[in-house]
Amino acid sequence: MLLHSLLALAALTAAETTHVRRPVPRPAASSAATVEPKTLAVLYFDNRTGSTDYDALGKGIAAMMITDLAAVDELQVVEREHLQEVLKEQDQQRTSYFDPASAVRAGKLLGAQYILAGQITAVRPSIRIDTRVVDVESSRIVKTAQVTGDEEKFFELQRKLAKNLVSGLAIAMSPEGEQKLEEQQQSNRISRLGTMVALSQAISLFDRGEYGDAVFKMAPVVRAEPKSLIVQLTYEEMKRRAEGKAKQQAREKTKEKVRQGIRGLLKP
Repeated sequence: MLLHSLLALAALTAAETTHVRRPVPRPAASSAATVEPKTLAVLYFDNRTGSTDYDALGKGIAAMMITDLAAVDELQVVEREHLQEVLKEQDQQRTSYFDPASAVRAGKLLGAQYILAGQITAVRPSIRIDTRVVDVESSRIVKTAQVTGDEEKFFELQRKLAKNLVSGLAIAMSPEGEQKLEEQQQSNRISRLGTMVALSQAISLFDRGEYGDAVFKMAPVVRAEPKSLIVQLTYEEMKRRAEGKAKQQAREKTKEKVRQGIRGLLKP
């Protein structure tokens, strides 16, 4: 589904072959302890600009962050599909996720150790976003930051957001890890705020099941950023859903015509 194909699932297996108690071989000593990935949920950013034109922008920024951070091996990022399913009711109630208590409740529902919450407080003359990283278990805010950027240079803002998050979770990335994240961000690059707003509005339509409208809304986004991976994946999924819905509606229409015909035949 949308975006979540960038994440991987892990499976563990175990077996026991006899009832005889035998010595268990000790694993070879490791030069470095294995570090479990930190589970992170990126919540939809709140719109505090005073303009409803940017209501959907928080979803787009969250989707971008989820896709980018999938490249960080030290993180296990909650998929957007799962995020939308779990938070559907809160989303309809326009819950403010920037509020620490709301963020913690959402984190517990999602099974996350950490939450990234944010709010868009201005878009002109510069975009300004306030962010918080919250430890779900302790409810402690472990990092606050403010990022600003020019609307014509949205990609720089995207990079700042990821950098602040990694810093807030005290993740020591290797040069290879940093390069991997940079490549992921470059592949998802969206340069202008206007394009990001249109993508966000298309995602919001998609979440409401309005797939045809979502595809229509994506057309200028595809023209503006044809090489962006997140744009390509999003557009393909929206088209697939729109085609599936159209076929389903056609089948239902055919069935209804058949039912009407049968009722006509059965009339006395």
